[in-house]
Amino acid sequence: MLVFILIPLGVSVYYTFTKWDLIAPAPTWVGLDNWRYLLHDSRIVKVMGNTFRFILFGPTVYLVLGLLLALLLRNGGRATSGFRAVFILPYVLATVGVGTIWRWVLNDRAGPIAQLLDVFGINSPQWLFDPKWAMIAIAAATTWQALGFGMAIYFAGLQDIPKQLYEAAGLDGATPFQRFRYVTLPQLSPIILFLTVTALISALQLYDPVVAMTGDGFGGTAAAGGPQDSTRTIVLYLYNQMFQYNESISGLGYASTIAWFLAIVTIVFTVAQWMLFQRRRSRGERRPRRGLLRRKAGA
Repeated sequence: MLVFILIPLGVSVYYTFTKWDLIAPAPTWVGLDNWRYLLHDSRIVKVMGNTFRFILFGPTVYLVLGLLLALLLRNGGRATSGFRAVFILPYVLATVGVGTIWRWVLNDRAGPIAQLLDVFGINSPQWLFDPKWAMIAIAAATTWQALGFGMAIYFAGLQDIPKQLYEAAGLDGATPFQRFRYVTLPQLSPIILFLTVTALISALQLYDPVVAMTGDGFGGTAAAGGPQDSTRTIVLYLYNQMFQYNESISGLGYASTIAWFLAIVTIVFTVAQWMLFQRRRSRGERRPRRGLLRRKAGA
């Protein structure tokens, strides 16, 4: 912990107050210049906007579809084991490999999706060359890869819900939607919190799929983040600033500053999610009792 975590963290904090292009013999102390520049860097707003756009189309869909798949496969019998294996298989693949495969799948001339759309007389969008579609395409690829993991975690949570709760709700006249709302969701709240937090952290650290799907095709980052910077995320921007020495502020110091800014954002969102889920969970535990009392009183 001391050698591999605490000391590197302390050193990285020190670097946020310095400028070092890794060519000079030693870093130069600049005080709060990196932090002041960060607050006025318009590109930070752009890359954070791209990151939150990915969160809207990626983790959000992943959380919803994962739950739907788990609900569909919960009571399916032996055949569902095969389906679960098929869905979780992409999760064990290398992210760069998945990005490369999807780069071919989304090819607007020879890709399978383009050929399928051509059958119906529809012109395929330029998925990775159109600023409107590029981030959505990356979100689709990452959702496809991670969907099986979310489904497996949801499925395990559903198996732990006592059947007596559903039986009691059925005896009180609860509809399927009411059972889902007042029994399933409250019981799954710890699972939902875990998946939401991990999905958000992964989204804020998005890097490999962007490089694989928008790079120069040889693992380089020269063209990554396009078109028109529509897919440049905060981590990719951090990497660019780390090795981009033609700017007065760039280098290890400013990259460390961006890294700590990202850490602060991640901590704030994680704590906010935890507080929100705790509040909703406490409300969800009270509502069913009140609703059941009202139905009993009406009966």
